[in-house]
This record gives sequence, structure tokens and C-alpha cells, in this order.
Amino acid sequence: GTVSRVPLERKRSGATANRSLAALSSVCTYGIKELGWLEINPVERITKPKESKGRVRFLDDNELPRFLAACRKQKDLYLAVLLSLTTGGRQSEIMSLRWEQIDLITGRAMLHAGTTKNNDARVLPLVGEAFTLLQERATVRNLTDDRIFPATSRARKSIFVDLRSPFLDALKEAEITNFHWHDLRHTCASYLMMNGVSPLEISKVLGHRTMAMVSRYAHLAPARVSDIGNALAQKMGVA
Repeated sequence: GTVSRVPLERKRSGATANRSLAALSSVCTYGIKELGWLEINPVERITKPKESKGRVRFLDDNELPRFLAACRKQKDLYLAVLLSLTTGGRQSEIMSLRWEQIDLITGRAMLHAGTTKNNDARVLPLVGEAFTLLQERATVRNLTDDRIFPATSRARKSIFVDLRSPFLDALKEAEITNFHWHDLRHTCASYLMMNGVSPLEISKVLGHRTMAMVSRYAHLAPARVSDIGNALAQKMGVA
């Protein structure tokens, strides 16, 4: 592996700090067991910082139509936003999609192992208008270019189109504040939860390895919790 310097003046989250401590602890353990350089693991004496549950910002029923209407003015932005909302895919996963990953018959996009954040393969469902727009784009695509969102010939920093400015413009036009691209993923998860999809199913859609990341949306489904409680009471004969 490689060792990189981390500027001490930069603030880090509790989760990032704990991952760094875990990595350092592994190194110390190796030094104890394999090399005999240490007698104790000093990292074990460090109190781990608490990890934040993270912000959950999603577009509500009033914001969503305004935002989509603003996004329609830029075709790449509109398609990318629709894909993010309907698949829960991360921005990097959506923007780096290539045609070889797309099955236009079954309506699926395959994220290959090693290309996702946790390196696991995952299938994204292609549905509704997002799927229709992909099918239309496929009929006029450049057959020598496998990118779905290719950058212009003038772009230098990325081989995929840069949607930062159009995204910010759409937010401004729709009068939406405190919203980032990653919040489209939160919006997908939130709407799934509010429509009765189980946390386990949501974790599979989003590609989370643990349920901890999905638990942040649990408060959005109080009716679902009540239904489960009522079903349990009926099963026990104490309803």
C-alpha cells in the first residue's frame, strides 16, 4: 500500500478518524505479532470519536417537480438527475456509465466489481422516463464512443461531462437551497422508505453493506412501523 500525508489543519469526520485509527491499529498489530517491534498497541488506548449519523436532505413533494422542470433545460443534466433519483446511484457511478454496462432490453445497468465505492458489483434498475431517454440516446449515439455522458472536446479535467454549473443553475432557478448532488441519493432512499420498501431492500438498491447507513431513513416510515407492530400484536392474540 501507500502512505499519504494528511494535513492536520483539515477537519475530519468521526467516521474518517475511526477508519484511520483502524488502519493504524492494524499496522501496530502487525508490528507486534509479526515483527516484534512493539509490545502493546497504543491505538487501543485512544478513545474513538463518535460518528455522526449524517445529514439526510431530500427533495420534498413541492421541491421535486420544480427542480426537475429546471433540469429539463439541459439534456445531460436531466438524464443524469433522473438516473440518480430512480436508481440511487452515486454521482460517480452515474456519470461514468458506459453503453457496455447498459441492457436496453431488460432495463438494467451493471456496475462492475471494483468500480463502486465498496468495490461490490451491483445492478441498477432502469425505469420510467430515465429508461426511455436512454433508449432514445442509444439510437443517436456515437458508435465509436462508449461513454453515455462524454465530455466535450474542449474539456481537459475529465473524460465525462461536467454538470456542476448546470446543476447549480437548476437549483437556483427552482429556489432550492442546502442541496448537493449526493442528496439525490438520499431522495431516492427517502421515497423508497416512505413507500413501504424494507430497509434491507433499500440497502441492496443503494449498495450498502450494513444496515446502519439505511437506519437514518427509518423515521420516514412511522406508519410502516405501526403496521409491523399491529401485525405482531395480532399474531400474539393481544391486538
